[in-house]
Amino acid sequence: MSKWRSLNQLRACEDAACGLPAGFFRLRYFHGKEMRLADYVDEQRYHAGKMRFHNEKLHGAGILCGLKLSVLQPEGTALRVAKGAALDDCGREIVVGFDQCVDVAAWFARQAYEMQGQDDNPCAPDAENRVKLCVLIRYAECVGGPEPAPPAPCPPPDPCACGGGGACGCATPTRAADPCAEGAEFGRVAEEFELRLMFADEARRVSHHELFPDAAEIDAALAGAAPTVGLLSALAPAIRARCPAADDGWLLLGCFHVRVEANDPARVVAIEDVDHGAAAQVLLSTEVIQYLLGGLIDEVGPGMAGPRVGGIGMRLLPDGRYQIALGLTAQIEPTSLEPEASFQIRAMSATGWQVPAANAMVATYGTAIAGDHHLEGPTIYLAFNNANGFLAEGGRYELFATEEVAPIVDDKLRRLRPRHLSWRFGLTTDPGTGALQMQPLGG
Repeated sequence: MSKWRSLNQLRACEDAACGLPAGFFRLRYFHGKEMRLADYVDEQRYHAGKMRFHNEKLHGAGILCGLKLSVLQPEGTALRVAKGAALDDCGREIVVGFDQCVDVAAWFARQAYEMQGQDDNPCAPDAENRVKLCVLIRYAECVGGPEPAPPAPCPPPDPCACGGGGACGCATPTRAADPCAEGAEFGRVAEEFELRLMFADEARRVSHHELFPDAAEIDAALAGAAPTVGLLSALAPAIRARCPAADDGWLLLGCFHVRVEANDPARVVAIEDVDHGAAAQVLLSTEVIQYLLGGLIDEVGPGMAGPRVGGIGMRLLPDGRYQIALGLTAQIEPTSLEPEASFQIRAMSATGWQVPAANAMVATYGTAIAGDHHLEGPTIYLAFNNANGFLAEGGRYELFATEEVAPIVDDKLRRLRPRHLSWRFGLTTDPGTGALQMQPLGG
């Protein structure tokens, strides 16, 4: 908290607009360049805009640390908001340098007075004499630090003005008020915050935040992504489709219930059930993400550097069998591939999982050429005898590696990735060839 803020009363606390910028430009300096007010303003805007763009697009909105809600005193009616920090939807840092106290009873009494007699009065308690409230925060800018300002530059004299002595003259010379009078300006802008109490319904409405991609798009990508496709590839269409508009809204810090006096519903007697579950998401630091990622790597083990399934294809062979090809990113140890044990396939039916007859699928290893299943390089081929019609249009299937029985490894005994290979697909009929073709489930 800067020193000048404690000495000057801040005014004109306003929100700053945000959104996807049209672009960025910075000053280009050269010897003898004349610096004007606009140059200094643009210099600040460039650095602030770049930082906010970075925060918004790469980190998102949420709580960085602190900002916990608690009752100031046992059985009291004042709420404490702990010091902390957050990022809003526009990528702006919200810093609360000291614990803040909110007089909930006084706020509620004022709301009850102003809303008395209204339909759907949100102050009306439930059967247990309770009302749900929430605490929200948002970024705010406040100007302060008054300083003397020099006189504004006077315009050059107009030869045609009254009393100017010009050719047009003036019947009655006049004297205008001095336009160059000395004044004062605020010399600082505080990047502050605004805390507000709201009723729960309003709080949920004004603090609504969507992920990008949104939850539905992420779920669809997770459902459609398979180890051979990759989550990033599945998310790419949603990310490339648009840039979300930033919402200059509020961050929800938590909600709680106030208990009111049964005979005086405007009087709060207690704060109960402080709940942080509905609060804005918590943003993890890079340090924490690295720690978690390190734990995941330890779980996976050194095998994570092994060959990976990078593509999949399916075609009908001339002998009537179907062939599924798994393209690999590196060579495997051929002897680790068990022709009839390394891979299995099963179908979901009305009665549960079904498996094909024995010896229906046989695995071989080779090298695909360009155009073969749209793959090239090391490839595992799975030839499937479909004489009994196990593969059928409209069916739902799972192809998986039985790695615990016969793991597939490379020459350094690193396992084929993903460690738990599972490819879920449905089958449709190609109208041109009449052959069955794969369609990933969920994508």
